[in-house]
Amino acid sequence: MREKAARKKRKIFMHKFTLIGGGILCLVLLVGGAWAWKTGAAVRTAQTIVNGAYGLTIRAGFSVQSLYLEGRNRTSMKEIDKALAIKKGDPILRVSLNDVRERLEKIQSIKFAAVERSLPDTLHIRIVEREPAALWQHQGKLTPVDDTGTVMTDIDMTPYQHLPLIIGDDAPAHIGELLTILSSEPDLAKRFTAAIRMGDRRWNIRLTGASGTIEVKLPEANPSEAWKKLAEMQTHEKLLDRDVKVIDLRLEDRMFIKTAPQELQHKSENQRET
Repeated sequence: MREKAARKKRKIFMHKFTLIGGGILCLVLLVGGAWAWKTGAAVRTAQTIVNGAYGLTIRAGFSVQSLYLEGRNRTSMKEIDKALAIKKGDPILRVSLNDVRERLEKIQSIKFAAVERSLPDTLHIRIVEREPAALWQHQGKLTPVDDTGTVMTDIDMTPYQHLPLIIGDDAPAHIGELLTILSSEPDLAKRFTAAIRMGDRRWNIRLTGASGTIEVKLPEANPSEAWKKLAEMQTHEKLLDRDVKVIDLRLEDRMFIKTAPQELQHKSENQRET
């Protein structure tokens, strides 16, 4: 009986010891963990472990030894090197392909970038550069603009002096619409020299005519239809080959034509008056 009572006592004692010991251990871990985090010890320890692991991958042959770049024409290597932030011998498994791609696409002259890893030691990078589509005249300066409206301030504009002008504070934001209008009638587009954005509403387009520049005033609504109407007039009546200075297409069912030095002339769909 005494032995049985002793065993019961020991069991109760061990149970209490386990509970108290577990509580103390949890408290120590919580306090110790908070101290380690506060002092940065945990971060430094984790970083040391990570660095050690990448060091092992380097010794196993997984380090950057080759880097192939495709698609670069006008983007400076200095900008690309800065965006890559990779040097020979870096652990290749540590390179974040997504981060590298995002940094490359922040360069103004780069439209898209793709980054691939070829183990054990090679990175392949392909970039698609923006192609200037027009020159934006703004505050006395000319700056290349691509077909998405991106203003390309970081490239040399000398090779692009031949590009047509766009004028207006918000002209770059609407260049996609303008290019769509122009491309719908290629013969008219050949005469295009400049486009002026009028009050963030519509375009005035300058064309080369028989006697100089012709200003075409497109409407705010359905500018492509007005542009098509002008193309038909040119096909059937050679309107742009006459002494015309202004063609006003802002009204859907009417066309106003001004010749120099005559007064404004009016042409409806079925009748022309002078």
